[in-house]
Amino acid sequence: MPKAIQEGHLGERRLTSLHAIGQSLAIGPIFSAGLLTGLVAGVAGFNSPLSVLLGSIGALCLAYVVSLFARRFAGAGAIYEYLVHGARPRVGVFCAGLYVTGVLCLMAVFVGVGFQAESFFAAHLSINVTWWIWGAAGLVIAVALNHFGVRVAIRGVLALAAISAVPFLILAATIIAKGGATGNTVSAFGTGHSSLNSVFNGILFAVTLFIGFEASAAIAEECENPYRAVPIALIGSVTMAGLFYVVITYAGAIGFGVHGAATVWPAAPSPMGTLAQRYVGSGLATIIDLVVLLDTISVAIAFVVAGSRVLFALGRDGLLPPLIARTTSRDTPLGGNLVLAGAGVIGLVFAGVTHYGDAIKLPNNIEAFSIATAAGSFLIEAVYIVLAVTALRLIWADGQSGRWWRIPIAVIGLATPVLAYKGSLDPWPSFPSNRGFLFALAWFAIVCAWFAFVSLRHPTRVAAAGAHAAAREDVSVLDEPAPAAERPLALDGPEQ
Repeated sequence: MPKAIQEGHLGERRLTSLHAIGQSLAIGPIFSAGLLTGLVAGVAGFNSPLSVLLGSIGALCLAYVVSLFARRFAGAGAIYEYLVHGARPRVGVFCAGLYVTGVLCLMAVFVGVGFQAESFFAAHLSINVTWWIWGAAGLVIAVALNHFGVRVAIRGVLALAAISAVPFLILAATIIAKGGATGNTVSAFGTGHSSLNSVFNGILFAVTLFIGFEASAAIAEECENPYRAVPIALIGSVTMAGLFYVVITYAGAIGFGVHGAATVWPAAPSPMGTLAQRYVGSGLATIIDLVVLLDTISVAIAFVVAGSRVLFALGRDGLLPPLIARTTSRDTPLGGNLVLAGAGVIGLVFAGVTHYGDAIKLPNNIEAFSIATAAGSFLIEAVYIVLAVTALRLIWADGQSGRWWRIPIAVIGLATPVLAYKGSLDPWPSFPSNRGFLFALAWFAIVCAWFAFVSLRHPTRVAAAGAHAAAREDVSVLDEPAPAAERPLALDGPEQ
């Protein structure tokens, strides 16, 4: 077998908590704050900060749920291996299929890179290059960084995240210092300018700001101390992102004002750029548009890093073709990289040949991006639901005194993706918005067929799934003292 292509293992355990936090934070705080907060404003208006605050609390509870598993198991398969050991092997394998197909759908992120780059360079530099070329360039960058090593990829992600946050914080500080349109007010965190129902509908969109926060779990095999680094990253990144979102949405609410928050904010193609133009100047507006583009690339890199490792874990366990388990001479996932590169190309083609945007007078590539990312979100949120239910069972069975506060946290974590489903499907979306859910159902059927095949053809492989995930021994956790080495494993701390 050629030296550059081999079945093997991932890189050495050299990654730290900082790398893990960077991997989680890469899943779009700037991109989400710059573009997706407008979805919240579309239903909650001036009271969007309250929706985002409550959504952040729900996401933090869900992060705690995932951290329960991360404190016990470390493997490249992440959520796949958590459910194999926390629930049953068959549950873990099936949910791994859902998660992987969700990531494949989210490779449409390169469509987003494409149309954002096309718009930015045409508007600010008069460079007119069609969107799919920019998208293909972003795909090459993301796959290449993952090929040359996860440390290289995450360094790039950390650099982009640090650079991108600064202009947003400058903008927020300026708006708050100036008092926005009508002055600073705590009423943005109430329901006086909308309704309680509108705020709850806003929560349903707010939780989508955190999709993919669990990405740090996929690099557990390459962390020095994954049982500590990954839980810190999960809870720390959601906390930081949540605070960031609350500050930005508050600045957005008072910046646009009561009327503008409900009308201008949802309709603006670059709402934060609009605010920068109004309160600071065109220079910061240009920088805001640039950093949103950079953060979209960061999101793409993080999805490739995480998705390639889950694919590697499934291939290593014999549940996907052997090529998927191959690594390069740099100990990076060759097979996973190739699959995701192919998915990225398919996403670009899908956006280029479909015409869903015509029905709602949007560019076809933008509507294709929206449909594909919605499908991926539906699939991944289904896995979140299974994780939360499994965590509830484990907490109850653990029998520790902390059940009285852990159970409510897990219930809130369960409610978060359930409410996201309700908000997306009730009432039933019209064409072409409903295509996201229908495509998710199609992928669900494909996963069912794959699961039936591997269960019937390779039952022993399914039963042995996730064997590479190492169980925790003598390590510290975030809120409990480290258990003695000879003590049997408990869910979240020492046994009674």
